[in-house]
Formats: sequence, C-alpha cells, structure tokens
Amino acid sequence: MSNQKTSVGVACARRPDISARGTGAVHGVVDLHRQLLETAFDLSVEYDTLPAGSVLRCFARAVHLARLKGVEGALLPEEARRIAESSLRSRAAKSTRRARTARVLPATA
Repeated sequence: MSNQKTSVGVACARRPDISARGTGAVHGVVDLHRQLLETAFDLSVEYDTLPAGSVLRCFARAVHLARLKGVEGALLPEEARRIAESSLRSRAAKSTRRARTARVLPATA
C-alpha cells in the first residue's frame, strides 16, 4: 500500500459517470453510499496537505458519530462532512506538510 497521493485529474477520471446509467430509480442505500464516497473524495482534495488515509479515517469516524447522533438518510453526508471538517481544520493547522508542487533541482555539472 502506497502513501502517495493520487492526482485530482486521475481520481476524477476513475470516478464512474453516473449520468451514463439508465434513468431507472437508484436504490436509496446505493445513492447514499455514492454521496458518502463523493463527500470523502471532496474532503481528500480539499485537505490535500494531509495524507488521504488520515482524511478518510477522520471522515469514517465522523460518519459513525453522525449515526450515533441519530442522523439518517440524505442528511448523513452533510452532517458527517461538518463533523469531519471541524477535526480536519485543526489537523491541517498543525500539519507541517506542504501541498505538493513541482520542484526544480539545481544543475550539478
């Protein structure tokens, strides 16, 4: 398992295009799962200074806490995101890791 970040372009390309599906009704659980996955992806992109695994674990804990509060259905991703963001903001402020940028190495010869 690698700790390298997946670029946003690659991650977006890997996401299935849900508009290509038929117009049939999507089961509520499948739709909720898709919303949770999209929210988790958005958080990992938004907090790119933190390792993606840490962001996803934090979001998973937030989903668990939201369910313990009794939040259900379409409100679950929104409440979980709110809980996760409050934790991630403090982590990002403490993080010494910087966003990845291209570095130019000096010529040696």
